[in-house]
Amino acid sequence: MKLKYEYVINTVADQIVAVPINCQSGKQNIIKTNETGAFILELLKNSIEKQQIIEKICSEYKIASLDKLNLWVDSFIEKLQSADVLCDE
Repeated sequence: MKLKYEYVINTVADQIVAVPINCQSGKQNIIKTNETGAFILELLKNSIEKQQIIEKICSEYKIASLDKLNLWVDSFIEKLQSADVLCDE
């Protein structure tokens, strides 16, 4: 999976946001997220599988529960799919 559009990720008023810069659908799919979500969005700039995302998060952050992380990543990916910003590659 990969992001359909190129995003710029910044912190605005203490909120992390990802803003599309080449979205041609006319929709502004601005994504509000946390630090981990921003990390995943950076990973999704290139084609990557869910298991690779999990591995990279585990190497970057201290993870208390792998099960909770899996559920959180699933939920985050589902939200991105619902917003129609992911493509399969």
